[in-house]
Amino acid sequence: MKKSVLFLVFFITVIFSSCEKEEYTEPVSVGFEFSMDTLQMNEGAKAGSFTIDKGTLVLQALEFDGRRDQGDDYYFTSGFSTPLKAELHTKIANQKVEYDIPQGIYNRIELNLSLGVESENALCFEGRFQRGPMDEIPVIFEYAIQEQLRVAAKNNQGIDQIVISKDNPLKAKIIVNVPSLFQFVNMSMIRNAETTQQNGGQIIKINNIQNTDIFNLLAARLDNAIYVVFE
Repeated sequence: MKKSVLFLVFFITVIFSSCEKEEYTEPVSVGFEFSMDTLQMNEGAKAGSFTIDKGTLVLQALEFDGRRDQGDDYYFTSGFSTPLKAELHTKIANQKVEYDIPQGIYNRIELNLSLGVESENALCFEGRFQRGPMDEIPVIFEYAIQEQLRVAAKNNQGIDQIVISKDNPLKAKIIVNVPSLFQFVNMSMIRNAETTQQNGGQIIKINNIQNTDIFNLLAARLDNAIYVVFE
């Protein structure tokens, strides 16, 4: 009788342990979305205004690195055979980005983003500088450097711990914070920026050849201007 009870307890323990293990390995589909926070500078009607409200992001690959207390840590690399191109202002990408990720409580999730390809800018933002009531000039920021950015993800409360569960569907949102990117750029710098003739009109281009003083300020802020939220 005692042996039967011990065997039953052992059997139940094994069953529960097996179920718990399956729960940690059972995947949940998580979609990835790409977007941006727009920028609006306004110093009054006479001083003008500056807006950045369009953007594109190009990725060559994405790496996921998740650390769990229970269950194994989870890591994968996803290379895109056709570079991922996302319109940040519309949240539309040229391909669906979705991965099966094991359930569990992740104490830390980091994404490593491989930005850019040889043929296209890694990042491009578009906007306009309103110099007066009837005087508007387009502004384009071009970032053509291929590099990797590692970003620690947060949940929607700004905490590192992220719970991935079939009972709690999540979307991973990769967001470029344009106001943070332009934090050290003021209206005076935009007003005094060098202009270029394009399609019969003037345009302000900010890249590693034109308006390099502004470009260097933006490039130095890139690590701080991209964040990831699972919600």
